[in-house]
Amino acid sequence: MIQKRILFIYLFMIFTTLISQETNLEESEKKISALAKVILNGENDSIKNDANDQLNKYLLEIIQEKEAYRYPFNNTEHVSVLQPKNKAFKLFTWFVPYLNGGVDYYGIIQICNKRGKKCHIYHLKKSTNLTHQDLYTELKYDQWYGCLYYDIIPIKINKENYYTLLGWDGSNTTTTKKIIDIIKIDKSKKPIFGANIFNNNKHRVLIEYSSQHPVSLQYDDELEYIVFDHLEPIDGISKDNFSLYATNLSYDVFRKTEFGWELEENIYLNNVK
Repeated sequence: MIQKRILFIYLFMIFTTLISQETNLEESEKKISALAKVILNGENDSIKNDANDQLNKYLLEIIQEKEAYRYPFNNTEHVSVLQPKNKAFKLFTWFVPYLNGGVDYYGIIQICNKRGKKCHIYHLKKSTNLTHQDLYTELKYDQWYGCLYYDIIPIKINKENYYTLLGWDGSNTTTTKKIIDIIKIDKSKKPIFGANIFNNNKHRVLIEYSSQHPVSLQYDDELEYIVFDHLEPIDGISKDNFSLYATNLSYDVFRKTEFGWELEENIYLNNVK
């Protein structure tokens, strides 16, 4: 009887501790969201940068907590938090919009074991602009081009895990970019962007188009397709002038296969379904 009471007390203490940790992390989400809101809506760039410095520092403090690695952060506003089901890594990304129309992107990749121990942390800061010449090569985390990732799709090829990322880059006042990229974790627990798992031999896909026209890039979990608008120059002749690119109301898709992503272009949605 005494042993049962001791066991009950022990389990109750564990349960109480977990509830307390979860409550603390919920409060952390609110603080992260508050700082991100200042970054978006600050009256001047100095206020935005100060809030961004605070957010960076605070995130680094929070992710040191063991339970944070398994916590989903589903209610963190204006900061994207992605983690595959196998807990291979956790990816935070956000952006700082400046009053002159420029945008800077920031991120943190945390790689731990499934229990949230033995962690490696990698800082992402935009160091280059992604161009169509960068589509055929791997990039290290310190060569990051900057974007806000909003979806993650695991894919396994020859028993090796890859993670497909869908991202958005406000780019500039004339064009917007949507990005399909790959992240993989090498043997030294370092993240690498890009992989030749597309049947068009690219390591990533860049979709650049006029900022005046919306373009969709989404993953259909049921069909296992990445679906996005097929783009053409509005005037029909201005090839590679992406400020004039918009959808022609058809779609391109990448189908998930055992060999990677297989592209099909200029099809109609009823044919995809």
